[in-house]
Amino acid sequence: MSLVDSVNTILRALPSRWPIPLPSSVFALTFVTLAINSWVEFDRGQDLTVNNELLALSQDLKCRFTTFDYIVVGGGAAGMVVATRIANASSSNRILLLEAGGEPSVLNDIPALCGALQNQPGNTWFYNSTPQANACQNCDGQKVMTTRGKMLGGSTSTNFMMYVRGNKEDFNRWSTEDLGGDPQWNYENLLPYFKKSEDYNGVWANEPDALEYHGKGGLLNVATYDFQPGADEFLAAAKEKGYTMGDYNGANQEVFSKIDLTTQDGWRESTYRAFYRDTGKPSNLCIKKYAHVTKVFSNHFRQRHGLTRTVTATKEIILSAGTFESAKLLMLSGVGPANHLASLNIPLVKDLPVGENIEDHVTTLVGPFLKSPSANPSRDINIQAASSFLTNASTPLAGQGFLKSPFAQPNYADLHLIHAAFALFPELSLGLNLIVDILERWFEPYQKLYIDARFGLVTLGARNPSENVAGSTNPYDNPIMDPQYLTHPDDIETMLYGFKQFVDLYENTAALNTTLFPKPVPGCENQVFKSDEYYKCVIRMFSFTLYHHVGSCALGKVVDNQLRVMGIDGLRVIDASVIPRLPNGNTQAATTMIAEKGSDFIISDMKASTPVLRRFRFF
Repeated sequence: MSLVDSVNTILRALPSRWPIPLPSSVFALTFVTLAINSWVEFDRGQDLTVNNELLALSQDLKCRFTTFDYIVVGGGAAGMVVATRIANASSSNRILLLEAGGEPSVLNDIPALCGALQNQPGNTWFYNSTPQANACQNCDGQKVMTTRGKMLGGSTSTNFMMYVRGNKEDFNRWSTEDLGGDPQWNYENLLPYFKKSEDYNGVWANEPDALEYHGKGGLLNVATYDFQPGADEFLAAAKEKGYTMGDYNGANQEVFSKIDLTTQDGWRESTYRAFYRDTGKPSNLCIKKYAHVTKVFSNHFRQRHGLTRTVTATKEIILSAGTFESAKLLMLSGVGPANHLASLNIPLVKDLPVGENIEDHVTTLVGPFLKSPSANPSRDINIQAASSFLTNASTPLAGQGFLKSPFAQPNYADLHLIHAAFALFPELSLGLNLIVDILERWFEPYQKLYIDARFGLVTLGARNPSENVAGSTNPYDNPIMDPQYLTHPDDIETMLYGFKQFVDLYENTAALNTTLFPKPVPGCENQVFKSDEYYKCVIRMFSFTLYHHVGSCALGKVVDNQLRVMGIDGLRVIDASVIPRLPNGNTQAATTMIAEKGSDFIISDMKASTPVLRRFRFF
């Protein structure tokens, strides 16, 4: 009997909708934090027992080496794919994967908890930006907080699981504008790598052209889910307004649709689960958890157990530590902007524009619209709901659409509208890094009553590359990050267009027919309610990240067309940091695609590779 079946048997024996006898939203958030922190401590202790370098006999056999053919740094969205693909390609090669975090907890596998997983101190990287002048005015210190998953699977173990590739013209521009016309990076030639990992069972799986755009039989399951409160009404409203329904990962992105997620049988499908845990563990792949790499060339990685060891890569080192950490590792190792490295007294190895091409999606909150149903912790968190959470992928996201604004440059979709259904409740601000008292004043008294509500997220396609540089020579310090949100003259106008389109869907359709929440946002009371200037004020107040940072080690600038660091032998970067311009959509799908393509580069070079003898010391 599976875990899910066992839990269901117990839950069916309990009284129907037996409530949890505590304020539900407080209980849920507190429980998740305590449970994850406890899991991390347990997993660390177990790792000390199983992989104690002082006790050689306790180690996994495949880890009893000091020399490996390939070393992959980071076991996240890309690194997990790369490590397993190259391990499976040749059993004679030894692969070492170094991950700063540990095993995901079982709570990380439950889709319904995605909103509570972004800010968990036990298995999350935290980054704060510099104060923003034009955005995030309601964020703590006007700073944008962003997080990344610090565990196997990385952010695919914490994100909202949305499988969105982006517009095909985004990838064509990689080829023509970023790589001087290299055809291997255009959409037509990247599509097979999207399809390679995919087992598509999503919203549009029964359409005649589904297999033209989607894969079948890949390791990563892409599926839809039942609990999308208000999605049918949202899509009916879009139809009333003349918008087209269709597959946003298919022939045309400018459509509205229900949402496809990376889930399997009701569970989160992270890259760790899809490519390693549930599909066979290669006998030649050694995974070292809680191993924090601090430099590439002087070869340090630090393990929690306080031991120092040196390992050697005879063929290649692959950085897959993510947009922030891969760039930071390169800079701390002497690869980066010469002037900046000189200011930190870091000896220069190679002058490259590391960290100078960061792009991200800024989003704003539209609403609330007081309409039922929605995900409501007061009503929906009970013993019986646990069964649904374990057996059905559930999130508060309920439909999305892609629009082209009058300011689109070039001429294709530059806005992403996401429809979300979640009630007003006291802890709502915690997941958004917003100043609590502003939301309390705005929503009073509704948040204390757990009133059902709907919201929109209006997301802007990237415009302004920003900078992300190492702030010190301490590898545990955060980089300096300035996303420069809403600084382009067209940014606020584009966001305003999307904001008004979303309000129009709710207020001027028979399907939704609900007015915008009538209380002005605190700080915007001096503007005429629902005027353009009022909406612009709201956008500047409630603007924050969607966790889609890319580009710090961009193709054509830091890495070449085979993802090799320019001028450095035996070193590649394969993760979201190589994306040269941000696709109009979530970045999980594009990152997995890059990992598949990068793995093929490595595999094709396996026979021709020569030893490079890169060493890592860990302690």
